[in-house]
Amino acid sequence: MTWQGGKRGREVGPISPFARLKPLAADQDDPEKGLNKLAQALTGFGKPMLLHVRLVTGNEGERVEHWEIKAGSKDAKVQRKESKKPDVILVMRPETWTQIAQGLLAPYDALFAGKLRVGGDFEMAKNITKHLTDPRATYVSPC
Repeated sequence: MTWQGGKRGREVGPISPFARLKPLAADQDDPEKGLNKLAQALTGFGKPMLLHVRLVTGNEGERVEHWEIKAGSKDAKVQRKESKKPDVILVMRPETWTQIAQGLLAPYDALFAGKLRVGGDFEMAKNITKHLTDPRATYVSPC
């Protein structure tokens, strides 16, 4: 209670300066459907790219699903396989991908919280994020 006898307002954490992505998946969508929508959303990126997404499950990371996304061109496609020479590597849990794909979690917030790891060409990863950012939000680069 406050000194005036009223209830305290709910404590709200700091608001993130980072923009979320345009929603790529719905609540009931599985990770594969979200990855397919990601590939389609990147057709207008203007530069062909190869993304490798690793979805890690289990307490000790016992199981890893490898996804290869050929994007940036009109013939974007997603395959369940390990990429040989990807431009960008993303490692996260399926729950994190679902939150990012639904537009609930900003990719940079996931990165700084340790929920997302990025390898390969970090500048390209930043450009991909900028390309996919929700147009209603202001894009803020992490560095």
